[in-house]
Amino acid sequence: MQAAQDKLCINEFTLDYETIKNIPIIQTGHEPILYHPGIWIKNHLVQYLVNKLDGIGVNMIVNNDACNMGFMYVPILSEKSASVGKVTLVRNKDHVAYEEIVFDDFGIILQLKEEVINLLSRNILHEDVKTTIEDMQDMFGQFINRIGEYYQQGCTDMVGLLTAARRSLEEDFGIENLEAPVSWMCDTDGFYHFLLHILYEAERFVKIYNEKLAEYRRIHKIRSKANPLPDLKILRDSTEIPFWVWKAEGQRAKCYVMNEGDDIKITDGAEVLVTLKKGDDVINNITRLKTLLEIGIKIRPRAITTTMFSRLFFSDVFIHGIGGAKYDTITDEIIKEFFGIDPPGFVTISATLYLPLDAYDLDERVLYDIQRNIDDMSYNPERYAPQKTRNEPEFMNRVKEKQGLLKMMAVGNADEKGRYFRQIKELNKLMLTQINAELKKKQMEANIVRDKLAYNEVVKFREFPVCLYPMKVLRGYVLNIFS
Repeated sequence: MQAAQDKLCINEFTLDYETIKNIPIIQTGHEPILYHPGIWIKNHLVQYLVNKLDGIGVNMIVNNDACNMGFMYVPILSEKSASVGKVTLVRNKDHVAYEEIVFDDFGIILQLKEEVINLLSRNILHEDVKTTIEDMQDMFGQFINRIGEYYQQGCTDMVGLLTAARRSLEEDFGIENLEAPVSWMCDTDGFYHFLLHILYEAERFVKIYNEKLAEYRRIHKIRSKANPLPDLKILRDSTEIPFWVWKAEGQRAKCYVMNEGDDIKITDGAEVLVTLKKGDDVINNITRLKTLLEIGIKIRPRAITTTMFSRLFFSDVFIHGIGGAKYDTITDEIIKEFFGIDPPGFVTISATLYLPLDAYDLDERVLYDIQRNIDDMSYNPERYAPQKTRNEPEFMNRVKEKQGLLKMMAVGNADEKGRYFRQIKELNKLMLTQINAELKKKQMEANIVRDKLAYNEVVKFREFPVCLYPMKVLRGYVLNIFS
């Protein structure tokens, strides 16, 4: 604990271990993306517990993750069928860590703002949503303006800009959590001790890791070995460990350990990055690991090792969302067997807050019933014929012919049944042309219901970023949720 918390120095706020050793540290964490309410609620719970326990709140910025969320969701209601749109902020960086992404041109941010504002403008379909959409535009515009202020002050990296803008918003809600990037955590002696412990016992750790994953898959009847996480590879001359390694501004690579006599070699699968000595002093090996930074090479934990370190050596309470909690049930089992201790507990929370747009009072079963009628029209068109069509001799002759064929089909042999079936099919086609107006009316009804259901899916989508929600909606929800 002391090594990990030796200095809690975040946002120019410094506390040494002696000061904080008896103060509860409440921690959560997420990627540095545009949070939706289900993520953001964790930060509110941290602050609530901090107030109750007189503790310190820390949000861990998972800036070591690959940037696969470099976009934001936007509601698109103006088209014939509503949809959830994606507006891109970062392009072609799916395998690059967030901490490596820098905006050399603020025009990228302005382009995002323009595209989102324009998409929202098209959603003003009628007067009763005009005020709501304008409030959403105003909220988003203010958020981008916050980003602009920090950009002008010299902050150009994606993590810093999005975090600073979010923090500015959180101040309006009384949230005072500290922000700790994983990259900062990885520079502490505590983390290096943690990493070394796993390096020294890599084969045992990986064996336990894979066994616990297999057990999880068995319990939850998961067939794919890629879910919930892939196994770590044990090769002839190396062992994969749950860490990432990359060179500055490069793509993340898997991290491997090679044991050769008294040497422990760390490799990215292509070249040896550093060699540690098994019999040497721990401090000397930590010094060797630290030299990697001097040549632009970074070692970062993956999801399980990130929360494992945080829960064991950094915080007193860790708050997860639904996804993180699922993975950490595996982490618990690894901790029990590898470290030989009962894992500290964690808290799980999530929330759903929809945009303030009214949904249609409509059930999906309505569409199912209409579609069933449309299908039945192809097989039994006579059931749907209006009285005018029923008065047509040609139509009624076909109905009588079909009824006769059905009776003969009931007592015919296999060949006869096949012939009668084909005749009935042709009669149905002819009768269907005579109720074409009714069929089109039903299809139009299905399309209207389908469009309304698509609209409902959009307004009930839970992953729109908080910077799209009108301030009064956010206040009305989060300020009273723990009261």
